[in-house]
Amino acid sequence: MIHIIDKVSLTSNGLVATGTKDLIHLHQGDMDGACAVYSLMMCLIINRSIKRLDVTDLDKKHDGRSSKGRLVDTFLNNAKGLVREGYELEVLNTELLHAFKKCVSTAWYSTENAKKQELYAIIKSSLDEHSPIELGFSWKRKGGHAITVIGYEEHKAYLRLFCLDPGYPLQEGQYWNNVLDIDIDNGAKFNTYNHQESRYGREVFVSIEDVLMIQKA
Repeated sequence: MIHIIDKVSLTSNGLVATGTKDLIHLHQGDMDGACAVYSLMMCLIINRSIKRLDVTDLDKKHDGRSSKGRLVDTFLNNAKGLVREGYELEVLNTELLHAFKKCVSTAWYSTENAKKQELYAIIKSSLDEHSPIELGFSWKRKGGHAITVIGYEEHKAYLRLFCLDPGYPLQEGQYWNNVLDIDIDNGAKFNTYNHQESRYGREVFVSIEDVLMIQKA
């Protein structure tokens, strides 16, 4: 059975944060490496910690002394610009708590400090509690990516994750735009099948590296 967190709702206007009109999905630009920031903002919109216009209205002014102002300054107005090098989730979590600690609580886990089976259990537990997850993965080739996970489905041999991927558009009438299948009994590093990549003939097997749980404080 497919389990989708109740903080997201599909409406005639699109996928929104439940109880609001805020569209969730943010589509990453072709020239930047800011997938972690896009995915973070989607999590915050889902949790109703921010509104979509807070991060999409470039003319909106924020008080830099406020939590929201510090958040915008840290992730949208910083010297990295397009964030070409990308963000490590551990660093992103540290900077998020520094800027926005009054508004969120977080927990970061990686394959370096948790076994993979433990990580899978953490993912399921967070989604069962209807909290979105930011997930980072890597390819065998250089580079990585970050996405927002909003649901899952358990199968005998694998765990299927339903994701909002900032690297691709979200089609009208859809809850998700990417699916990851984790081969839970496979001890290999690259044991997760990325369905979206398969459509374009790209490298399809990825390695889940870390996850960031984000809840409204």
